[in-house]
This record gives sequence, structure tokens and C-alpha cells, in this order.
Amino acid sequence: MATIKEKRISLKESLTKFTKANYTKVKRSTDTHCESLAIAVSELERLINLYSGNYTPQTARLIRDSIDHWIRRYHGYVIEGGIGAHYSQAGVDLKNCIFEHVIPAAKVRDMLIQGVLTVPQALNTPTCFISKDNDQLLRDHKRVSTSPDYWNFFKRYDIFDNVKFCTYNGVSIDQTSWTLEDHFNFFKNI
Repeated sequence: MATIKEKRISLKESLTKFTKANYTKVKRSTDTHCESLAIAVSELERLINLYSGNYTPQTARLIRDSIDHWIRRYHGYVIEGGIGAHYSQAGVDLKNCIFEHVIPAAKVRDMLIQGVLTVPQALNTPTCFISKDNDQLLRDHKRVSTSPDYWNFFKRYDIFDNVKFCTYNGVSIDQTSWTLEDHFNFFKNI
């Protein structure tokens, strides 16, 4: 009778069985966006439930990392890869700009964990195309990972000189009064 050690094949032998993976290419569509939403919602709900357990700081950090992944993956694939961004700085060159989370993604994650935002809201928090110069202003004013007001989220950009914003489909907005509720109402079907 062969021992366990004898039954194992060597790494070298195992590598000879490795073949190139031929994954089916995916073309973006309404269906793939719906599938992305379904898996992101399922995973985020699972992870939020998992996070409510009693874990070491490292395990909790890894669960938060996983939550970040699903939020960012959805924003990248469905939002940026679909409509582009919820908002754009008026006149910005869409081929030479920054895709920006108006409410920083880590704050969205924390709001989701605390139950402030629902999973669908976390997946549809405001994103915006801004110029590289304005992105640098955010860095200079230490607003990369924070904002002065999450309800009136465009206050994040009050350091920009005379900049206007519009929705992805060209609707001009008054960023001085546009709230997070206005955002969710406007984008409820996206």
C-alpha cells in the first residue's frame, strides 16, 4: 500500500498538467451590469454579516478590504465602465481627467458597515470626472480621504475656482444645494 507521501505527485509533475486558461471574453451589456450588481450585493451582504462577528483586528481589516473590493469593483465596472461617472466637471476633457469618488470609497465602506447606507446606496454613491489640476487641489487641501460634508457632498469641491458640474447625461445641477438624497433620487434607475 502506498503511503500518503508516495501518492502525492511532485510540483514538477503537477506543472506538466497545467494548461493555458481560456476564459470566455465578456462584452459589457445591461445583462453583465445586472450580473455584477447581483454578485456585488450578495457579496457585500455576506461580508457585512461576517463583519458583525467578533474578530481580531487583522481579520476585521481583511473583511473591510473585501468590502472595499466589491464597492470599487462595481464602481469601476458598472459606473465608470457604463455611464462613465455620475457627474462631470463642466468642460473637463473626458480623455484626460480623474475618476473620483465624491464621497471617498473608504468612508462609503464605513457608512455601509455602520448601516448608514444600504448596499444599493453604497454601490451608487456619487462619482465624478474632475480635471487633474483639481484632483491635485484635493490632495493639497487634504481631501483625498475625507470631505467636509457628506450630505451636501459637492462641498468637497468648494476649493475649486468657479467650477460647475453636470450629470452624466448633461443635466446641469446647482451643486450648492444638491444633496445626497437628490443624488439617489436622480440615479435610482441607474
